Amino acid sequence: MEIKPLNAPAAAGDFVFDDEFLRKLERLELLARKIFRGLLRGEHTTSRRGRGLEFSDFRQYRPGDDFRHIDWNIYSRLDQLFLKLHASEEDVTLHLIVDASASMGFGEPSKFDHARRLAAALAYIALHNLDRVGVSAFAEGLGAALPPIKARHHMARLLTFLGDLPCAGGTRFDTALRAFATRTRNPGLVILISDLLGAGEAQDGIEALRHGGHDVVVIQLLAESEIAPPLDGALRMVDGETGNELDVTVDQELRRLYQFRLERHLQEVESFCRRRGVEYLRASTAIAFEDVVLKYLRQGAHLR
Repeated sequence: MEIKPLNAPAAAGDFVFDDEFLRKLERLELLARKIFRGLLRGEHTTSRRGRGLEFSDFRQYRPGDDFRHIDWNIYSRLDQLFLKLHASEEDVTLHLIVDASASMGFGEPSKFDHARRLAAALAYIALHNLDRVGVSAFAEGLGAALPPIKARHHMARLLTFLGDLPCAGGTRFDTALRAFATRTRNPGLVILISDLLGAGEAQDGIEALRHGGHDVVVIQLLAESEIAPPLDGALRMVDGETGNELDVTVDQELRRLYQFRLERHLQEVESFCRRRGVEYLRASTAIAFEDVVLKYLRQGAHLR
């Protein structure tokens, strides 16, 4: 939903992966060496037991870990619990799914631009550790897709793909994510980047990903002007996906009602993810993309 004063011109801007952005990606390299490899190539793959497993690394035991993977030799020497991590011969595939519906074009910077930068940063970290990365876009259905790539020199191809994505159309989470789950034969780690606004069927789509055998992470991305909109006086509300318009006069009571309903929606999404074992992060476009990644890496179970 776009909110603007009556007769206000629409804002526009081009998305560019400039030199400054690329330098920020390079600064993530050290972090990638220290953090991403341990979980995506260690813990994440250990859920698939059987042939083709080889030793990768150690880490300290955390409550809830499987006792079968404790190294008792280390315990006998140091009196501390450490787990053996293993890397499977089958590489992890990181699937990035980016919401490209028209509602993502809202904000300054737009949610869509921010989402693409987040996707690029996560892809860079994964490729640095020789994991496969695929990118898909969706709106009313599953849209353009970049098949999984592995070599880091393919990063330019991934950036071009993200930069060329259009932002248009309505949102059909259930249709798009079911199609993705059906087409993707090899389960992996799915990171869904979307505002998750105006679509009750988002939960059905997330369930489809889980039933497809994927580990699912949801990043709900909101524009700062959606979280705390400067609503006052006569405004025209324009639905970014349908073009429907509504003229309203905003007062204190309407602002209070908006904040109440937004918070209820956000809590419902977060509660659903928690019940389903889906990792959830909420982010604002006011936070630099690299700060979102660093916060995510510190707090998330998959990317710590």
